[in-house]
Amino acid sequence: MDKIRKRSIIHLDLDAFFASVEQRANPKYAGKPLIVGGIFNKNGELSRRGVVCSASYEARKCGVHSAMPIWEARQKCPKAIFTPARMDLYRTVSQQFFHICSSYTPFLEPVSIDEVFLDVTSCTALFGTAEEIALKIKTKVKEELHLPVSAGIASNKFLAKIATNLGKPDGFFVLPDERVAEILADLPVAKLWGIGDKTEQKLNRAGIFKIGQLVSMPDMILQSILGENGPKIKLLAQGIDDSQVVCPEEVKSISRETTFSENITDLEQLYKVLLIQSQKIGYTTRKQGYAGKTVTLKVRFAPFITVQKSITLPRATNLDNTIYQTAKELMNSISIRQPGIRLLGVKLSSLQQDIQPRQLSLIDNRDGEEKWKKLTSSVDKIQEKYGSSAIKRAALLRKEKKTE
Repeated sequence: MDKIRKRSIIHLDLDAFFASVEQRANPKYAGKPLIVGGIFNKNGELSRRGVVCSASYEARKCGVHSAMPIWEARQKCPKAIFTPARMDLYRTVSQQFFHICSSYTPFLEPVSIDEVFLDVTSCTALFGTAEEIALKIKTKVKEELHLPVSAGIASNKFLAKIATNLGKPDGFFVLPDERVAEILADLPVAKLWGIGDKTEQKLNRAGIFKIGQLVSMPDMILQSILGENGPKIKLLAQGIDDSQVVCPEEVKSISRETTFSENITDLEQLYKVLLIQSQKIGYTTRKQGYAGKTVTLKVRFAPFITVQKSITLPRATNLDNTIYQTAKELMNSISIRQPGIRLLGVKLSSLQQDIQPRQLSLIDNRDGEEKWKKLTSSVDKIQEKYGSSAIKRAALLRKEKKTE
C-alpha cells in the first residue's frame, strides 16, 4: 500500500495590512504609530466616534488593536497619527497579493482580504520545497508590493496558521510534526479554532488555560464543557486537522440547517432560528470572500414532508440582515401545518468572489445597505477578537419585537 503523502500547507498574512499600505504610500508615516479608521469631518478633523480598522505595530505597542473605539485608541496612544481608510486601494493591493500567491499553486483559499492558505503539496517539483516557495512569495511581496508578510508552514491549515502567528511580524516559521505537541502545549486555549470568549471562560473555570491541559483532560469532562464540538476541538489541540484548502470556485453554496428535538409551530421561535442561521451564513460567506444572489429556505414538516422556496436577489450579498429578511419573507409565504416543523434551513448560493476590505466606522449613510455593511464589519471584528458572544445584534431583535 502506498504511503499517504504528507501535505505541505502555507499560511500567509499581510502584517497590519491597512496600516502597512498607508505607511508604504506615505514615507513620513514609516516607523510611527499609525491608526487607520475613524470618522473625519469636512475639515479633516477626527471625531470620537468610529472604530480602529488597522493599527501599525508601533501603535500596537501602546495597546491599540482593531475594532477598538477611536476615543480609547487616542487615550492609549496620544501621539498616534490617524488616517481614513481607503478601501479601493486596499482592494487593489489585495488582488495583487493573491495574484502573486496564485503563480505558485492553483490550490489557494483566501480567508480574508489579507490572509490566504496555499496547498503546495503537488507543486514542490516545480518550485522547490514549501519553505522555498514561502520565501519566494515573501521576497516577491517585499519587492513588488513593498509590504511585510508573515508565513507559516505545516502539514495542515490549523498548524500553518499557528506557525504564522509564532513568526509575526514579517516572520517565517516552520512547524514540523515532531514539535507540534511541544509548541501547542503552552499556547492558550483561545488559539484553538472554535474557542470563543464564552467557551474560553468555561474552560478557565474548569482549570484549563493551556492547550496542553486540554489534551490531558478526559473526554467526558471535555464533552460536558464543549458539547458536541468537544472531539473536534481535542483533535485540533493534538495538532490534527483534515480540513482542505478550498479554492473559491469549489464552493457552490453556504448553508445552515437546524433539526429540532420537538416539532415547532411558533413563528417567533422560527424567526429567531432564521436569524442565527443567517448570521452564521453571512459571517462564513464574508470570511471566505464570497457574496451570493440566491437565498433558499428549506422547511421539513413532520413526518418528512420537505418544502423548499428560493428568491434570487438583484445583486449578490453577504450581509446577515439581507439574508435574514429574505429568508423571513420566504418563511412567511409558507403555511405552518400540524404537527409542526422538524427541520429549518437557509442556503445562500449563486456565489461569486467578493474579496473586499470593509470599513469599520459606523458613519451615517443614506444608503441602508451601506449602513449594514459598516455595522456588520464592525461586529465581525469584535467577535473575531473577543468571541461570538461578545456582541449580539440586539437592534435586529428589537426590530422583530416591534414589527411582528
